[in-house]
Amino acid sequence: MYRDSKTRTVVKAITWRITATLTTIMLVYLFTGQIQTAVEVGVLEMTAKLLFYYGHERLWDKLMFGRVEIPPFVLWITGIPHSGKTTLGDMVYKKLKKEGIKIQRLDSHDVRPLFPETGFTQKEVNSHIKRVGHLTSMMENNGISTIASFVSPFNESRDFVRGICSNYIEVYLKTTADEISEKYGCELYDKAKKGLVQNVAGIDIEYETSSKTELVIEMGDLSLEAAAKNIVSYLKKNNL
Repeated sequence: MYRDSKTRTVVKAITWRITATLTTIMLVYLFTGQIQTAVEVGVLEMTAKLLFYYGHERLWDKLMFGRVEIPPFVLWITGIPHSGKTTLGDMVYKKLKKEGIKIQRLDSHDVRPLFPETGFTQKEVNSHIKRVGHLTSMMENNGISTIASFVSPFNESRDFVRGICSNYIEVYLKTTADEISEKYGCELYDKAKKGLVQNVAGIDIEYETSSKTELVIEMGDLSLEAAAKNIVSYLKKNNL
């Protein structure tokens, strides 16, 4: 939720009053033919109404009548490794932060090191995602929205998070390991193809897509900036 700052209210008042005062000066001059009188009336009117307008705006700012609360939500960005989840999540977070939304950011690169014993088998990944899901649900219940970016390749754990969150939006970044390797090069995929690394979604683990996913983004067709704008646009249309 956001509101106008005192500075913004002042600037709005000044720009509006300049326009209105110039109109008043012009009208007084047309009726009296005296420019000095017109300017004096205009200055007095501007000073008085600036004060009244500021007080009027701050009073309305304290009233809840007519305000619609922005419901907290969980934006879950998922996809195979190196599909752009972290970068895209950061971009969306910055855009929403500028809107004044009370929001937090969770990313696998930050959360997984807190649980170094967690492996990458299906059972371990599902347990890890469910743990993160509980955290996002707690924040949502306390009025804080969350942008979470995790590979989370299994429907079981994503559906679990969906089930415990009231306002869950899943964004799937659709691409393939070959597309990522061709476009950017990827050491992880190179090792996985050689059998040096196991349990890599997109190589030896299938990413499980879901018909429940709210937004699917074709990463081969859009830039990250365009994808971020699409996500924000979706949120504003459906949630914010």
